[in-house]
Amino acid sequence: MSNTFGLAITADTVRAMGRYDHKDTIDQVDCAREAMRLIHAEDKNLDALAYAWDLKGAYGNGKTSIVLVYNATGDRVTLGDGRDWSGRIYGRQPPRDFQNGQWIAFLHVRSPSNPNELQAARVFRGRNVDGRPREFLVAWAIPLQGSQNNSAYTEIRDANGFAGWTNVRNNLLRAKLITRANDSHKCASTISMGGYWTAECIAVLQHQFEPLPDPYSRT
Repeated sequence: MSNTFGLAITADTVRAMGRYDHKDTIDQVDCAREAMRLIHAEDKNLDALAYAWDLKGAYGNGKTSIVLVYNATGDRVTLGDGRDWSGRIYGRQPPRDFQNGQWIAFLHVRSPSNPNELQAARVFRGRNVDGRPREFLVAWAIPLQGSQNNSAYTEIRDANGFAGWTNVRNNLLRAKLITRANDSHKCASTISMGGYWTAECIAVLQHQFEPLPDPYSRT
């Protein structure tokens, strides 16, 4: 079973929507706008969550992080580098790429060598509307029992920007349950962490957009 959920929202998808009849060109920002509007369309988020919980049921007891990532960048994103400071992916790995308007889901579990905590990060690569490469970091941690709270961290950098993994890990361990990042190139990301021993980590990668102008409004 695929761990990608939802239909891709492309320029052709958006062009077929009547609310865009007044626009001659559909761009990446329009696709990002519709991806956010349709983030829960046809229960695709619930399908992603159910898939991850099925993995959890197959895995059994132990610290686990259910990771869901949504692409609302307006274009395809690809999986880049990552780190598993403690823990490992159980079952199917995250897909190598996924489209605008799609969720992915995977399960991160404890490793035999370090069964008491989870710390990991993944990088997703995309571009903004100007074609500038952007890298979205998604990171999560379930610490030793009683040492501190769970944490979730996100950050956006230029291409190949995540080389200093020590700093990333330190930022993750200092983070709270919700982190939001904005950059100067109109990209944003949000990540949140809920639960305790089994934690749901949900991240949304975005291209920022303005409301769709009303073609009938007076200027």
